[in-house]
Amino acid sequence: MNTELLLKAAESLDAAGANIARTRFTIGFDGFVDEILHAVGTRKNQKEYERINTISEFSDRVRAAAGKSANIEMVPVQVKLGGNGPLMSIAVAGMGGQVNCVGLLGHPDVLPVFHPLRDKATLFSVGNPGRTDALEFQDGKLMLGKLDTIQDMCWKRLQDVIGADRFKSLILDAQLVACTNWTMLTEMGEILDNLTLMVPEGANVKFFFDLADPEKRSREDLKHALEQIKKLNARAKCVLGLNLREAEQISEVLEIAEMPVETPESVEAAAGRIAKTTGLYGVVVHAIKCAGAYIAGETASVEGPYCKNPKLSTGAGDHFNGGFVSGLMGGLSVRNSLYTGVATSGWYVRNARSPERANVAGLLRDWATGKLVD
Repeated sequence: MNTELLLKAAESLDAAGANIARTRFTIGFDGFVDEILHAVGTRKNQKEYERINTISEFSDRVRAAAGKSANIEMVPVQVKLGGNGPLMSIAVAGMGGQVNCVGLLGHPDVLPVFHPLRDKATLFSVGNPGRTDALEFQDGKLMLGKLDTIQDMCWKRLQDVIGADRFKSLILDAQLVACTNWTMLTEMGEILDNLTLMVPEGANVKFFFDLADPEKRSREDLKHALEQIKKLNARAKCVLGLNLREAEQISEVLEIAEMPVETPESVEAAAGRIAKTTGLYGVVVHAIKCAGAYIAGETASVEGPYCKNPKLSTGAGDHFNGGFVSGLMGGLSVRNSLYTGVATSGWYVRNARSPERANVAGLLRDWATGKLVD
């Protein structure tokens, strides 16, 4: 912890409020209804139980059932809006940005679960959301997705439902466009090709990409997606956002020998290697305890406000992304943008809801003065 740097980051974030409020964001293109679940380890009585605390404990329980059977009780904790796009949108809106969220939020009417986002952003929905059972543990989460409606998100439907001219203005009138969840959106390749054709060279818009756990996609698919992002980067500045596992996967596909580990220095170096190998304007890598970035030749890394007992972890990465791009578009340095990202995520996991900008600055000050609660 560096007290002086944290206090300066909070001060810079306060000063950036007007810039963030002037920034137009378009964020897409998925949408999920998330049901947060706890797995029961021991049931005491009708109301009391001890949860399975770690993924390792859960995997041991499942492994023991091989060749036999098992009955694992799930306790519903919360039903909430989900999807990388909506969660990033509500994070950016909380920071004060002008947000258009394009996605699968209910059709013909936006579903009530997305109304908290509707109150903060302008929504453009082209179909119904997928659904996710999110098994939360103290050391991570297991996301069990149901994707039967995800095929509704395609270029033709964007044009038909939103309108070609209006959709074009959503892209070209924004200062930042975020394309999330490439992994699950099987038609994202066509969307990227058409976005590249739409965007003129030297366009005054930046793009942010969150691939969202590409492990289930083939190596060839991932290589092709990186090539598409590189083509768009020739017309507009592109930033690739990765968690630690995704940074490992991208490094492997790019045949980068050195793999990142969870230290500030390592994730910063990994971001630089990936950016230089691909030629992208920027790469940011976030892990549970730290984050690092390379943006236009400027590199930085920070430790994060680690929380031992998060109230909610589903959406933490999306809130990091939302905080980071808000800081970046607000004119903050790369380091202070990273601090804004980790503080946005840190507040979210401690409070199980999305913060406002003042909450994020407050967490940075509490962290600096030793008042932060795990």
